[in-house]
Amino acid sequence: MRAQRVVHLATIGLAATLACSSKKASEKSLPPEVTGLAAVPSTAQVVIAADVGKLASSPIITRAVDQLLLREPTLAESWQHITESCKLDLTRDVKHVILALGPPATGAGTGPVMMVATGSLSEPDLQACIRTMVGKGGGSLTAKSVAGRSLYQVKDGNRVMHFAFGRPDTVVLGTDEEWVKNGLGAGQKALDNPDLKAWVGNVDQRAPLWAVGRVDERVRAGLVGVTDGKLKAGPTAIFATVDPTAGAKLELGTIMASPEDAKSLESFAINELKLASWAAQLKSLGPIVAKIGVSSDGAQVRFKADLSMDEVNQLLSVLDEKPTPEQGTPPADGSAGTP
Repeated sequence: MRAQRVVHLATIGLAATLACSSKKASEKSLPPEVTGLAAVPSTAQVVIAADVGKLASSPIITRAVDQLLLREPTLAESWQHITESCKLDLTRDVKHVILALGPPATGAGTGPVMMVATGSLSEPDLQACIRTMVGKGGGSLTAKSVAGRSLYQVKDGNRVMHFAFGRPDTVVLGTDEEWVKNGLGAGQKALDNPDLKAWVGNVDQRAPLWAVGRVDERVRAGLVGVTDGKLKAGPTAIFATVDPTAGAKLELGTIMASPEDAKSLESFAINELKLASWAAQLKSLGPIVAKIGVSSDGAQVRFKADLSMDEVNQLLSVLDEKPTPEQGTPPADGSAGTP
């Protein structure tokens, strides 16, 4: 009997060991979960992050979206089709979005684009929705397994998109398959890039909207020209935060090539703001322009403005003003105004 019990216990122990080994092997075979910045490749040149819930509560953003859809009926129709076909409510189902731009393949033009969206998302529902949408226009949705994930390719006319889920609540979409695979893999990511990490360190990641990025060489050269040579070189990078939830709280920072260039840009900007303030008096916007502050610290220059909702509405009302139409030329026969 004792021998039978020993054999029985040994069998149970062996089975448990095999089960644990199998579980560990299965866990090792699972791809690492990625979301947020951890899904952005280290080669990204620009990163923009948005808290969808906070932005949705902003009257400024709501107004901008409404006007955009009014001016672009095709876009409004497409958006309605998405919300109806996919049962997708952007403000309810998407919590956070990161948009990343990669380096151009040839050093010029536009590089790959990636979006990382996190929220209440379902892989089966999303792929079924997209398959239905592109199928109506003759497009296609195909899938293949890459490192334990389903990588989808969407073709719609000349447009191609790739997407996969980094974890159950995060979808990674992009225009370049290799860049999407890099984002989903275990390689180096955005915060492994020393430059990107330093730029991100300058922003409040809790802000409704923030962005960091490398400045294009053409823009750098253009700024040197605008300042009549007061700068030896343009900014190497920019960072920004926007909070439109209760007015407009804005901050734009530039990272210059040297502290000397930072001081020069600060002086140039202050002088330009004085001129803008005088011109703004014609529209009663002088006090608003006066709220824009400029300061430099080392190689950084920061521009800040904190506008109330009333000030934002005042500014928008001026921007929305339509020019007074010119009066038509009276007829050559002098019959104008003849009953």
